[in-house]
Amino acid sequence: MQAVPVTPPACANWADGQNICPREGKLTCSSCKLVLYCGRECQVNHWSEHKKSCRSLLRKSDWLPAWDLEGRVPAWNQGVAATNAHNPFGMGKHLWGNTPAMDVLQLYRNEGAGYSKDIAMLFAASGDLRNVVKTIQSLPEEFNHQIKMTINDRELGVAGRNAVLLLLVLNSLEEESSIASINALAEILIHIWYSAMITADMLSQLQSKVKPLIEEVCQRIANREPGVLLGKTWHFKSGSTLRLVLKKEEWARILTFIDIPEHFTPSRAREARHSIVLAPERKDYRDRWYFKDATLSMRIAKERFREDGLLLPFGHPRNGFDYPNPTIFQATGSWPLNDKEDPLRGWSVHEIRMTPWPAAEDLYGKLFFYFRSTMTTFIRQIATRKIHFQLFNIDAIHLDQHLEKGAYDRIEASNITDESYLGTRETLRCLSPLMKLPQKNRHATLITIYQNAVMDTDGWTRQLNVVRGLNRVGKYLLDVDNIIGDNTQSAKLHRVWDARRYTLDADMLFINYTIIKDFRQILKDLHMAMKGHNTIVDPWPTRLKLYPGQPGAQEEFDNALASPFSGVERYVEWKWAEHECSYNDDITTEMMFFM
Repeated sequence: MQAVPVTPPACANWADGQNICPREGKLTCSSCKLVLYCGRECQVNHWSEHKKSCRSLLRKSDWLPAWDLEGRVPAWNQGVAATNAHNPFGMGKHLWGNTPAMDVLQLYRNEGAGYSKDIAMLFAASGDLRNVVKTIQSLPEEFNHQIKMTINDRELGVAGRNAVLLLLVLNSLEEESSIASINALAEILIHIWYSAMITADMLSQLQSKVKPLIEEVCQRIANREPGVLLGKTWHFKSGSTLRLVLKKEEWARILTFIDIPEHFTPSRAREARHSIVLAPERKDYRDRWYFKDATLSMRIAKERFREDGLLLPFGHPRNGFDYPNPTIFQATGSWPLNDKEDPLRGWSVHEIRMTPWPAAEDLYGKLFFYFRSTMTTFIRQIATRKIHFQLFNIDAIHLDQHLEKGAYDRIEASNITDESYLGTRETLRCLSPLMKLPQKNRHATLITIYQNAVMDTDGWTRQLNVVRGLNRVGKYLLDVDNIIGDNTQSAKLHRVWDARRYTLDADMLFINYTIIKDFRQILKDLHMAMKGHNTIVDPWPTRLKLYPGQPGAQEEFDNALASPFSGVERYVEWKWAEHECSYNDDITTEMMFFM
């Protein structure tokens, strides 16, 4: 059965194996605000099915996780798990982003929209394409020069998948592009990016638009030695190009991101995914996350995505999504992501919530339309601009051996400055030589994010226990004093514990981190400086911006607590030092200035 178009909105009166109402959904369920119906008759007829969600225990205001009701210790406080600060579950592949997408160029705030030179950007540890998409989507109309985007990730599953998605866009645009075809392509990209299952048409597009390109390369390099980097450049009629550089054996693996093994049936794919995202041994973890959600219906929406893995509006028919997504499963027979991974982690939840959609609590429905709008603009930009993509699959530490020095206006390095990866000194040492000197572009910037620095800094655990923190949490969560004296394993107490991240003096803790890691010496040695004010991305994008009692403060807190973020993610923008005395400035003074 074919998939039902997402526009106009479908009536939610459907169930597996039953007829689908063909009419447009216009009336929202006034209780859960998750689904749309064409009229009262369909709403009544569908109630026996819809009440499973609308009247779910998860939507009860007094719902408590099972461990709390049973009076037992939750799973993360038992055995080996109790000795770890983090307990990830799954294969840990980073196919989806875990920080909100950003425009790494921000031309208006830096060079200016009328900048009269070509631009080059390096995504040194890209993860998925969200920052590439956001940057291209945000290009000003006035800017009409060529753009070079070098995209690298050390994981072949990520780098190869990025190549497949870009080739699908570029090769699809070789045909005449109408508004309808661009919208259709945007929807195909949404599902290939995020949905666990895809339709026959989506699979056909992958195999007709991308597979022949990769097969041709594999045939031409069949007699080449393994282990040697081999590059192929494709030219497209828009003037854009894509160059992919891989080892011989890696080229062949890209084909496994396009084909589905014969034995890998839809039921096996669903079982593989459920064994991770709905694992019985992880129920306590899921319940802890649900208990923090901002609204009761949000729990239901998240549970639905865990169940079917389709990025669609909540009430939209699931018919036609019958094929395992090969770009995600990659012929492994396993679900490659951890159980906490979610499409919402890669985009601004605030912008998603502001997206018009009549089912106000359907967060994934809003994400679908937000992402479709983003992808539609992205595709139109690619169709009308000369963009030169260059993709690598190497460790970021070796990029300087393959790329031109002093060539890039922006370098985005994700969180490889965290100590669990390269760290600050090594990241700046290997990437800064690739950045343009001030004589060529005084706005040239290297962007990094510290996801763990604040939480790793000595003293943060002590700060979590101070009275000031509890008092501030008490301005958002009721009866904190009573909760603290209650059951030490209660869900409410764990929610208070999670909320206290938002009471940290993150500015001071990050300054302490720079002192402990001797940023001053690193900057002196490498002739670099930290920007006094970020001009590309908010230094603290996930922390609370409003004070308790201000309009919107409670909603901001509720959404932050429900998010997967810590509230202390810190973006730092680096530039070349302008003069020698910059190396001797007191770094703590400079940091105080821009925080």
